[in-house]
Amino acid sequence: MEKKPLEILFGKRNFFEFLESLDSMTPEKGVSSIREVLLKDSISSEEKRRISSLLPSHTKIKTLSLKELDRIAMDKNHQGYVILRQRQKQLTALNWEQFKENVGPGEGPILILDRIQDPGNLGNLIRTAECLGVKHIVLSDRDTAPISPVVEKSSAGAIHHVHIYRFANLNSAIERLKEKEYWILATDEEGTEEVWDDLPSAEQIAIIMGNEGEGIKRILLESADYIARIPLYGSISSLNVVVACGITLDRVCSRG
Repeated sequence: MEKKPLEILFGKRNFFEFLESLDSMTPEKGVSSIREVLLKDSISSEEKRRISSLLPSHTKIKTLSLKELDRIAMDKNHQGYVILRQRQKQLTALNWEQFKENVGPGEGPILILDRIQDPGNLGNLIRTAECLGVKHIVLSDRDTAPISPVVEKSSAGAIHHVHIYRFANLNSAIERLKEKEYWILATDEEGTEEVWDDLPSAEQIAIIMGNEGEGIKRILLESADYIARIPLYGSISSLNVVVACGITLDRVCSRG
């Protein structure tokens, strides 16, 4: 029988995020995909018991020297925590029909991402959004990073807890959301700080975040009901898109 190719999941945070998400995954992506768990030989008995409690009893768990783990993980920063799993098909985004079926009124905040090109940024945006309660994320099809293993790792497992959609025309998604009584919020240096005090509740809001260099496309900006400016007090006049997204979501969610 031909052996199926394996992939390496590594790093302590990613390791535990994956194990703690197993119950919410299909067996093919979760428990059935695990071939071996490799741990540093200096791991404490208590932590090893914790790991065992998160895994099926038949799972192979080995302790190895850091040198051996370096070789297996190809010198990646594994921190002594490695999972060998069956290589997964690239995650695919949901389609327009699924978007219409899944997204009803009052499920905000919803995140709309316009041309996020860096896979690390995309993964961290997904992670940030999930941490702040976002269940639906809409991506532009053009000039956006594919949903790759890099995105999955950067999301620290959050990618398995949100619905991700990908469309050629973000305006169509925005119009659909408006029909479902969502208000569209964008952040831009041309916006005003007063907008933050006028926003509706988080459940009624969809937030647009733009490309790392160019920001939000003008046509999308014009579709926004609110354009807010994040106040900055230092010498630098712009924020990384992940930081800007975190600030925006926090402000929206803290309003209830």
